[in-house]
Amino acid sequence: MITSVNSKLKVYNTLTKKLEDFEPLEDKKVRIYACGLTVNDYMHIGHARTYLVWDVIVRYLKFLGYEVFYVSNITDITIDEKILKRLEEEKISFQQLIEKYTKAYFEDREALGIARADVHPLATQHIQEMIELIQKLIDKGYAYVAEDGVYFSINKFPEYGKLSGIKVSELLAGASGRVTKDEYDKENIGDFALWKKNQRK
Repeated sequence: MITSVNSKLKVYNTLTKKLEDFEPLEDKKVRIYACGLTVNDYMHIGHARTYLVWDVIVRYLKFLGYEVFYVSNITDITIDEKILKRLEEEKISFQQLIEKYTKAYFEDREALGIARADVHPLATQHIQEMIELIQKLIDKGYAYVAEDGVYFSINKFPEYGKLSGIKVSELLAGASGRVTKDEYDKENIGDFALWKKNQRK
């Protein structure tokens, strides 16, 4: 049985595109952040797969002898037309909606045998930090304010796509079939929202 970090773990480095020895930033300690659920609906099979994979990774690192600190947030602030429509359909408040699906999220994780992270911070607990970070991106020219929100400009960041290998020039508008540029007030179809305004009158 492996009980120490003397056993080498190899991981695929998406930056170098090579299989390399895993080397944590701190000796024998690993910190992991994984984006958690936006709790405005039930968890689906795609979500479950993601959280299961991270759970396996955390468990394996601990098995190898690493001290792991695992954080996975809960996005409890998103408001868009779909959520507002759901609120009207269910005849409940936004807080009740969030509490309902947060409870369901943890129940589903438990049913699937997926352990909780060490910390599940709520997005609403860190609004000021978000605002300050977004303002820094705007000040540096990496983000811009549009009528419906604030977007990150992928054209202003030369190294965008470096990890994935995707070239901005090869991105096709609407290729996923999920969105079109006309749905959002952004300069480039690849630009992503950092902050969305409530457009409901």
